[in-house]
Amino acid sequence: MKKLIKPITVFIGLTFLAGKATAVVADESCDNPSLNDHIQLVRHALLCNGEQQALDAKWQAQTHHANSVGYLDDPKLMLGMAPKTLDNNEFDDGFIVELSQPLPWPGVLELRKQAANDAADALKSKSYLGQIHLAKQIRLAFAQWQYHRRLLEINSKHQALWHEFLAIVRAKYASGTGTKSAILQATHEHHVLKQEAIELSARIERAISELRRLGNFSAESKIVIDELPLTQFTSAQLETSLSGLNLQPSIQAIESQRHQKNKQLLLAEKDRYPSFNAFARYNSLWMNNEQQWVVGVGFNLPFDFGKRTSREDKIKAEQLALRWQQQDTLSLLRETLIQSFSHWQESIDVYQLYQNDLLPLAEENMATARDEYRSGNGDFLGFLTAQRQLLTTEKKSDQALRDQFAYHAQLLAAAGLVYPNEINAINGAIKNSVQENTHD
Repeated sequence: MKKLIKPITVFIGLTFLAGKATAVVADESCDNPSLNDHIQLVRHALLCNGEQQALDAKWQAQTHHANSVGYLDDPKLMLGMAPKTLDNNEFDDGFIVELSQPLPWPGVLELRKQAANDAADALKSKSYLGQIHLAKQIRLAFAQWQYHRRLLEINSKHQALWHEFLAIVRAKYASGTGTKSAILQATHEHHVLKQEAIELSARIERAISELRRLGNFSAESKIVIDELPLTQFTSAQLETSLSGLNLQPSIQAIESQRHQKNKQLLLAEKDRYPSFNAFARYNSLWMNNEQQWVVGVGFNLPFDFGKRTSREDKIKAEQLALRWQQQDTLSLLRETLIQSFSHWQESIDVYQLYQNDLLPLAEENMATARDEYRSGNGDFLGFLTAQRQLLTTEKKSDQALRDQFAYHAQLLAAAGLVYPNEINAINGAIKNSVQENTHD
């Protein structure tokens, strides 16, 4: 079995489950980093990926907007004058000064602020959801890159094998104990491997290109990373993840949107009540001093004519859509988590089967067929079959390893995790929720 490095876990991202969130801020250069393990690769992508930074900026923008909501509109000052009274000795200078202040119905300002905060919470959840998705994409691209590198190593080994074996086939043909068809077939197999090596080299370049895109790397960036570590995801962690589905950012985003719609519906209902405009006016054009000062209040007449009812019905329909969306998302998350865990466990079992049984058997069969052909007790077809069987077995073994890493990446994303150690935060949040419900 290949030697794999031990996992290194670094927590980067939003402290989402604790109820507080801080955006990822680029505190290092994104131009030419030196990366030594896959954790640094994920961390760099979270810091430098343009799409993720855009999500974080949108959340920050909505947070600033929420801080500006909930205040009274600015008061209005109106100044006017009678120009014909200027420089007219028969009349005093005439002018009008009016100060007014819009006053919404009680509770409207607080509802507006709460709705804005709910919108900010929804974007916070979407920002963390973006981190989860980006981390999964990085891990999948990295696993694909490593898979093609291992296939190229296997290819090189089998090319060397055919290069060595061609000399034996030619020697047998020269001595009269071999056939020309064996030389042609061996040469063909060698050339097929050369073609495959060209394709694998191109796939490696494309995989590196995808990693650079996801991490926003420059062309000069060096990515020298050991293989992904074999990590664990126990049945207990699966149960914890299933119990914490309501804590997932996709569910939290919908929940925040539902809260926002509730506030919008209350605002729509309060729109049926009048809003006021208090004002004070001084008019020097009035001759009597008692008439120059005027204090009053104005208000709108909230006639419906169907527009307010339609607006409320629209919000209610949107609430219904969000309830169904939340139910569907919960079901999707639950089944995706269960299926990902099943795929991951299957890939582990298949990989162990190849490592413990199938691969040693194919290697022994290959060695036996080679020795028999050299000694004259075996034919070329037997050796060719054994070589192809070994090549296929080695490829499928590495494919099973690639699947193990890929399904683990999908499993982490399905559990709502950027890093594996975040499962502890979910467990703690569940315990706190249980304690709060018990006290209630």
